[in-house]
Amino acid sequence: MVRFQSDLRRELETLKKKAEQAFKRAAPRPPAVKRPSGPLTELVPGEPAYFGGAAFYRVNIEAERIWGNAPQFHDEYIETLRNPFSPETPGLEALRAFQDIELERICYLDLETTGLSAVPLFLVGLMYTSGGALYVDQLFARDYTEERAVLGFTADFLKRFEVLVTFNGARFDIPFLAERMIYEKLEFEPPRIHVDLLPVARSVVGDRTPNHKLQTLERYLCDRKRIGDVPGSEIPGVYHDFVRTQDAGMMAGVFHHNRLDLLTMLQLVTVFLSRSE
Repeated sequence: MVRFQSDLRRELETLKKKAEQAFKRAAPRPPAVKRPSGPLTELVPGEPAYFGGAAFYRVNIEAERIWGNAPQFHDEYIETLRNPFSPETPGLEALRAFQDIELERICYLDLETTGLSAVPLFLVGLMYTSGGALYVDQLFARDYTEERAVLGFTADFLKRFEVLVTFNGARFDIPFLAERMIYEKLEFEPPRIHVDLLPVARSVVGDRTPNHKLQTLERYLCDRKRIGDVPGSEIPGVYHDFVRTQDAGMMAGVFHHNRLDLLTMLQLVTVFLSRSE
């Protein structure tokens, strides 16, 4: 009997391996994304910016120039913020801050880094309303020496906002920023109110989506699926390659990835607050 069970286990394991190999052969490969090669200034137009006499690269652009339907998203967002907040809606308590703050005092933030901790960051993505329009503002370290200028500018720039919105920022973005500020001996005081959308999503969405990753919520709640995106796991390597070669072909994809993360966060606020009406 014992021998029979052992033989059966081996047979099942053999069948499992054959099935896995057959699946790998049959599984369609995602189409390769052809990305242009070239310098950063051509593929992601921006301009030099400075902090403390040190330079970095800044791409400050109206969202409508990136996405033609950005004004529609922005209008829906503004209209939703102007609606009365329903205190009875569970899970949305953190969003109450949006009802009491001027629109132009709210900023969305997303970081791109070379790892999870004790390593440099290279891109700070910001999204905010200014002059009635929605702007994407990206601060980029073209090499490792420019990180300090990016950090210093970020710390100074965030002083104009009262609400900072992130996704998983309580566990990652804010501690990471604080750690890098300490490392560079810079003072950093984040906006007085921090709204992390990940706990809100977990409470509001529950088990209605497979998980609560930002791109999963983007697909299910914003009805948008990314094509040709740079996976997060590849982003550090893309940056290291850019520093080495100065070819911005893949790096432009990282800028786009960062912009989409920011836009999705803004849209999620619209979706979540719409459910409170």
